[in-house]
Amino acid sequence: MEILFMTFIDILNSLPQRSHHIIDFLKERYDLTVLFCRYNESGVFNKKDGKTKYIGIPVKFYDLFNPMTLYNAYTEINKESYDICIAQGPWMGIVAVEFKKSGKINLLAYEDIDYFPDFFQYEEIYNSTRNMEKFCIENADVTFSVNRYLIKLREEQTGITPYYIPNGVKFNIFQKREKEHEGLCLIFSGSLEHWSGLELPIKVLPALRREFKEVYVRVLGKGHYEAALKKLVADLKIDDYIHFYGKVEYNDLPYYFSMADIGLCTLFPTELINYSFPLKAVEYMAAGLPVVATDMGELGDLIKKNKCGITITYSYTDLLEKLIMLLNNPDKLRSMGSNGLKAAEMYDWKNLFEKELNIILQKLE
Repeated sequence: MEILFMTFIDILNSLPQRSHHIIDFLKERYDLTVLFCRYNESGVFNKKDGKTKYIGIPVKFYDLFNPMTLYNAYTEINKESYDICIAQGPWMGIVAVEFKKSGKINLLAYEDIDYFPDFFQYEEIYNSTRNMEKFCIENADVTFSVNRYLIKLREEQTGITPYYIPNGVKFNIFQKREKEHEGLCLIFSGSLEHWSGLELPIKVLPALRREFKEVYVRVLGKGHYEAALKKLVADLKIDDYIHFYGKVEYNDLPYYFSMADIGLCTLFPTELINYSFPLKAVEYMAAGLPVVATDMGELGDLIKKNKCGITITYSYTDLLEKLIMLLNNPDKLRSMGSNGLKAAEMYDWKNLFEKELNIILQKLE
């Protein structure tokens, strides 16, 4: 079985995402080719590792909206055909549709992993991305969405109901082994972007420390908003209580989580968040950490349904009051952490991807 996996994500330079996890799953089971975008000047990446081929194509932003640019660049390097193509995101999805038309792939599975138009402020790009998403779903043999609200949106747009395969976690490596640590640690893991919403807990920290002198924050990750967040920390004169660790390897996350008390998922409320399924939420849960999350979309539903944390309205007052309530109630913290741990097992990546591949193989028959 020959599988082509296509993603617009630069897998060499990005934080661990769904792309990395599905690659790990597929390469253990199939002959796999991974086609991905590179957003630097390093040229084409072409490497084989065992039975897995990796091909990275350098692109500029505008190339993403011209599918033939990627199509031509890739077909010059690789002439092979594939039984299955799994494409992530509208930019690679639309290239995959061209591959299907040319007979390069037999079956196209599209992974609908975010509401991508909301990444862009300009109306023309927003509308173009929205139309590309719709086109991919209408022309794929099967579509998988990570969020139930996103599924409803796709039904309204296309009349097609995608299968639900949410984001997940490598459950076994996150089993919390509590380590001794000083004070009370709030931890954030993920991309440092405006939509990540980290500035809210940063702003709350001075007031929170007036109630709990031992509280501090650890930040794991990188992103375009990092400099702005560090400036905010400096302006508030709380450099000693917020520590930035940069990009952390996925297998090292459990170590840091085991020395924390609460996981922060206070994402900025936008359309993007309403249709997302944040990996960090189930990673915190798998580590037995209670989660503080924005009450929006499936993120809010996840926390409330499983009673594994608290949800907020993304306001200074609400976050401060609820953090004080939680930190004053260690029994509630333990109960929420335990609930999250029990719920997280159903989001194990292996189980999710097995379900997805079974559906794909049934379609192939």
